Amino acid sequence: MFNYYLFNPSYVDASTNELESNLQTLQAIFEGRKANEIFLKHDSIWDVTVEEGTFAEVVFSNLEDKQFSIQVLPNLLQQINSIDEPIPSIENFNEKYRLYNAFYGINFKDIPADSCISDIVSYNTFFENNNWELTPQTFWERREELFSRIVFCANIEAQIQAIGGTYLEQIIDKIRELDNYVVNHWNEGSFNYRNAKSNAALNISPESNSTMQQRELVNMRVFSLPDGRRECFELHIKTGNLRFHIYPENLNIYVGYIGNHLPTSRH
Repeated sequence: MFNYYLFNPSYVDASTNELESNLQTLQAIFEGRKANEIFLKHDSIWDVTVEEGTFAEVVFSNLEDKQFSIQVLPNLLQQINSIDEPIPSIENFNEKYRLYNAFYGINFKDIPADSCISDIVSYNTFFENNNWELTPQTFWERREELFSRIVFCANIEAQIQAIGGTYLEQIIDKIRELDNYVVNHWNEGSFNYRNAKSNAALNISPESNSTMQQRELVNMRVFSLPDGRRECFELHIKTGNLRFHIYPENLNIYVGYIGNHLPTSRH
């Protein structure tokens, strides 16, 4: 979750032009917000002293763009969640909210620069720098928002936790590559693993005939789908010391296993 808080001290003594530009930028960011982005304010912001009066007086009466001031801005600020207590520092912010927190405003003092957003550039930088900064826990928590066409079977959570952070970056890179391939190249028909090998950095192959002829080895590749069905995840991606066993269906890729090389007829 990304949390952005309108930081009262950053608006103190701000000029009307600065306020108007900053709030118009906030409107643009808010309109394009993602499902995992939350915007917060404390109602004491109305009384913050800016250059030409209080925050409330200026933003609702003195802005040059009257339509923005009268029609757009009240609706925007009403949609931003009000919280019970102001947030005085990034340390306090991080104690109360998970996972990625930043202040939004104009002039910041004694706040780490990487926790401050004042324009589109700093907003995009903050989001991109943190979006893929994951732990095994946050990877699992955010899997649905990070990957659009990849579905992880329930047993993957424990496997990610067991693997820990050692191979997490490698896992993320490979799943991102797989998701990107599916989004861009598989939008009809059956999944073609040869096409995936040609159009992406994905070393995908089925098991050998000798392996698939041994029931014990086949059973090691049978995993439960989210709907309870059990299927053989024969296709697998090879990367370093890890194997990803996958099952394509209905334009989605189900991941049933991430871990060490499973036994085969030869190994």
